[in-house]
Amino acid sequence: MKKLFLTLLMSLSAFSACDLNKKETNDNTMLAALAVVANGSAVTQIPFTLVSGTDTVPFGCNKKTAGHTSERHISESLNFYLKDARLYVHDVKLVRADGTTADFTLSNDGVWQNGTVALLDFEDKTGDCSGGTTDTNTTLKGSAPSGFYVGVEFKVGVPSAQNNLNATTASAPLNNTAMYWSWASGFKFLKFEWKTTEGAGGTGTFHLGGVTCTGSGVTSNLICALPNIPTVSIKTSGNTVWNPTTNPVYLDVKALVNGTNTNVSDGGASLTCMAGNAGGVASAGCKKLFDNVGVNETDGKTLTTQSAFYLKP
Repeated sequence: MKKLFLTLLMSLSAFSACDLNKKETNDNTMLAALAVVANGSAVTQIPFTLVSGTDTVPFGCNKKTAGHTSERHISESLNFYLKDARLYVHDVKLVRADGTTADFTLSNDGVWQNGTVALLDFEDKTGDCSGGTTDTNTTLKGSAPSGFYVGVEFKVGVPSAQNNLNATTASAPLNNTAMYWSWASGFKFLKFEWKTTEGAGGTGTFHLGGVTCTGSGVTSNLICALPNIPTVSIKTSGNTVWNPTTNPVYLDVKALVNGTNTNVSDGGASLTCMAGNAGGVASAGCKKLFDNVGVNETDGKTLTTQSAFYLKP
């Protein structure tokens, strides 16, 4: 960056012999470029990548995560497959080194984002993801002011004001019936399902959403005693400047299901966790999932730590 700054200054000096009008035009161009160098670039997108542990290759449907090491110890399984991976995100902010934030305003594309909430969809209906759709969306689109950022903050879930909508009549992305609880009012904020094949095989289901709620329908607010909307706040190591265009937000499936066991050949069993903390109590498997995504199962509020999301500088 220092070399670029000096190069631009030298370029400005080279125009001293030009006529006044041309010099003014070129000077304005160079000053604008210097402003970008000084203030960083505007952010128009924030990509997300699904990974497994320290693997650099994105994880997804029709792929197996094998291995049983300290780096990949996934639900005690040697053969772990994805069945579904979708989540809603809102209230996105970019974080500066001094701790201040800048809003990342979501755009409205009429499909994945409505200007307030976005749906991230990593499954593509291949392999064991047969219950999904062929379309995917792994990038938040919008705008944030120029600046040097070292992290990002966002909420997993649907804003409370929109959680009372009906998926069959709501506009996109809240018209996805697969992300709605037919047996209870409100949306599934995060839907993650997997399969393991040891022995008779096992499955895991984690659906996160608000529970112990009152009110329903578009004319009544849905108020949940356990909101289960975690605020994820992650930064780079050492506050290194983060460029989301080249360094996405990572969702680590290994970290998300860490502590569960769906390997029936190793004392495990299939696991179903749909919200999983009604009454402020969670089963052992559900508690691990709640901890990993950053939800306190006793009150449905955000924990101070989570392990499922991370950044690389």
